[in-house]
Amino acid sequence: MIYFYLVIVFVVGYFLGNINFARIFSKVFGKKDITQLGSKNPGTMNVLRTQGFGRAILTLVCEAAKVGAPALACFFMFQHLFGHGFGNLAYFALCFGAILGYCYPVFYKFKGGKGIACTFGMFLFHPDFWWMSLAMFAFCFILFFFVKYGFIISLTFILALNIFATCVFALNEVMWFIALIVVFWFIFAVVIFQHRSNIKRLINGTENKVDFKHYFAKIFKKKPKTAGAAVATEAVEAATEEAAVSQQQTQQQAAQEEEKSEN
Repeated sequence: MIYFYLVIVFVVGYFLGNINFARIFSKVFGKKDITQLGSKNPGTMNVLRTQGFGRAILTLVCEAAKVGAPALACFFMFQHLFGHGFGNLAYFALCFGAILGYCYPVFYKFKGGKGIACTFGMFLFHPDFWWMSLAMFAFCFILFFFVKYGFIISLTFILALNIFATCVFALNEVMWFIALIVVFWFIFAVVIFQHRSNIKRLINGTENKVDFKHYFAKIFKKKPKTAGAAVATEAVEAATEEAAVSQQQTQQQAAQEEEKSEN
């Protein structure tokens, strides 16, 4: 019976994963379709490039909570109902389903994001990993000021958390730790697969760069006092953003054409 409940938890997680906050916030706040902007990926990094730092952080937080909060509820529920050890099974069953649902959503024709924010939520809300998740987040946040390729930092972030979680579960011989470790690394493999186009563009020298300093500095930038100056500044910023997005789209199209020619 426990396995039947775990299947239900997995399925619930999958449909939760179909909720994409990058799409939702782009529509609600910007009246835009995120899949038609920048890299066209409905994820946090593309929100940062096309809509700014604040909306990207909001997207990251909501995606992480979408996965971690219900998984944590399942953790305590299964611990209470079935005993010690079953909480982890329920927790990672829901997370696994949610990450697959995010990357391959049935409601969006299986075209989803790349899974970084959801995987972050998986580690952030777990009772054993939350502090390391925050520490790695702070470290990678600083790295963004020096490394222009966002996906490299994202993969480094998830890789470090995977290694840490593997060591914790293996050294403590947590119940079903082998199965749980397999789930960790299968999820990491899915995340890598979702970034295959980024890796290929990096090798070809056409990968999009992220000027994190620029997006972060805009938060503290003083607004012009006069209405005319404000309009002019907004026009310049809009033109700059449009040029950056246009350049990214050109690079994306060039990479796609190159892939087609190779195929």
